[in-house]
Amino acid sequence: MLNSTVLDVAVGLIFAFLAVSLAVSAIVEAIASQRGWRAATLFEGVKKLLNDPKFEGLALKMYNHALVNPLDSGTARGRASLKDMPSYIDSGEFADALLQITNMASAAPTEIESAIRQIRDEQLRQLFQGIYDRTEGKVVQMRSEIAAWFDNGMDRIGGVYKRQTQLWSFIIGVSIAAAWNVDTIALSRALWQQPMLARTIASTDNPISRDAVLKLAQLQLPIGWTCERLHQLATPAGIETMAGWLITAFATLFGAPFWFDTLQQFVRLKGSGPSPLEKQNKTGAAA
Repeated sequence: MLNSTVLDVAVGLIFAFLAVSLAVSAIVEAIASQRGWRAATLFEGVKKLLNDPKFEGLALKMYNHALVNPLDSGTARGRASLKDMPSYIDSGEFADALLQITNMASAAPTEIESAIRQIRDEQLRQLFQGIYDRTEGKVVQMRSEIAAWFDNGMDRIGGVYKRQTQLWSFIIGVSIAAAWNVDTIALSRALWQQPMLARTIASTDNPISRDAVLKLAQLQLPIGWTCERLHQLATPAGIETMAGWLITAFATLFGAPFWFDTLQQFVRLKGSGPSPLEKQNKTGAAA
C-alpha cells in the first residue's frame, strides 16, 4: 500500500511544486528587496495606524525617532527627505518612541492626562484615554498595551504585503512554468505511466537543492521544451498544457516550506515511516 503508484505520483508532483516554489521565492525576494516593498508597506501602515496620511504629524515624528528609524538623520521634513526607511519596527520600541513623542514616557498620571488632551486626532486621543483608564496611568502597562495595539495593526499590514507578494508569486510562477514547461497535467500522466521516475526522486539522499528546477530535467521528467512539445502548443492540446501551467503556478502559492515538509512526509511514508522521536513530537509523517 505504501509503495503504491498513487504515492509515487504524489512524490513526483510535490517535488516539481517544491522546485518551482523555490525558484519563485528567490525571485520574489530579490524583487521585494530591490524595490523596498517591505519598507514601503510598513511606511503606509504606520501612517494609517497614526492617522497621518499626509505624513506631517505623529508618523513623521516616529520616522525621525532613533528607536524607529536609527539609520536616518532624524531631520526629515517629509517622505522625500527620508533617506532610509526600516523594513521592520519592534513593537516595544514603537511604544517607547510614541510615549516619548507624546510626552508620556516619564510623566506623572495627571501629566499623562494633560498630554493625552494635547493629541489632535480624536480617534488616537480616545485610544490613549482608554489605555490610560485601564492601566490607571501606569506607564509600563501603557507601553504593553500600545505595543499590543501596534502588533495587531501590523498583522493587518502583513496581510496587505502577503497579498501583494502572492500576486507576484503567481505571475512569476506562471512565467517559470511556461519557460520550463512544468505542466502538472502532463507530469501527472507521465508519473502514473512511469512510476519509476518518482521512485528515483524518493530514493535520492538529498532531492532538494538550489538548482531544483534544473534537477527536474536531469531526472528525465517531462519538463522542458522539445520540438514536438512546441508543435503541440499550437494544437488543441496546447490548452491543456496552459491549464497545467496554471495549476503549477497556483501550487507555488503554498510556498516552498509547505512543499518541503509535505515531500518529507511522503518520502518517509514510502520508506520506513516516522521515527519514534517523530511520533513522540508529532512531526514528519506522524503529524
